[in-house]
Amino acid sequence: MTTLTVTQPRVRRTDQVPPVGVHRTPRHLYYFNGAGPWPGVTTVTDVLDKPALTFWHRQQVAYAAVEHADRLVADRTTGNTDAAVAWLLAARTEGTNGRERGTRIHTALESIVRREPVVIDPRDAPAVAGARAWLNEHHIRPLEVEACLVNETTGYGGTCDLIADLDGEVWLLDWKSSKSVADAKGNVWAEMRLQLAAYAHAEFIARIGDPERHPLPQIARHGILHVTDAGTRLYPADITEADWTAFRACLWLHGWRSGKAP
Repeated sequence: MTTLTVTQPRVRRTDQVPPVGVHRTPRHLYYFNGAGPWPGVTTVTDVLDKPALTFWHRQQVAYAAVEHADRLVADRTTGNTDAAVAWLLAARTEGTNGRERGTRIHTALESIVRREPVVIDPRDAPAVAGARAWLNEHHIRPLEVEACLVNETTGYGGTCDLIADLDGEVWLLDWKSSKSVADAKGNVWAEMRLQLAAYAHAEFIARIGDPERHPLPQIARHGILHVTDAGTRLYPADITEADWTAFRACLWLHGWRSGKAP
């Protein structure tokens, strides 16, 4: 039986990496008490093929080509092919806009859950209002919000959106504002299950400026909170040992791709 192993993290102490507590870089590398770096969970799962996302990108380019065919023909006629190609590739910027929207919504919901003042972008108002209504309806009691999670043994870090008491059970939850989070039967997409599996197998919660390793609450269930303009829906996710094994395989591939695999 093949055992997945991960190279032990090196220790680095620099002016940019505080020697105490958790630190996450803009590139989503994690350090704890000066040890690291460890890759973030979403960075690790990026090694997976995402055929639905690839199809969506291709579809956006095709729609743009059809809608602006006259412009593209004119560019081709004048020999300005490079400009036409560059313009078509720019049609994929909606994905970037989607990520920016997701970040704005996450920030607003974090403030709402923490009961802090919140500034909501008018473009996000319907989605945030729906999420707020869902939270109020289900009497969510947050236990951890935007918790930095670390697994030193396996070698990764991550930030979990929410751990909360929901109807007497402790849930580990991730906000998603993407167009789809599950198939027609409500089964959460594989890459999202891997994220939840990684969070669930973290060894401890790490805090900024705090050298202590804080235990996670006892997690009973896992799920994705899908936030859309039409409302928010909870999709329970069945996290299995196979999901955890698959995440560790992704971690090994990430290390191999980075030239760091043992």
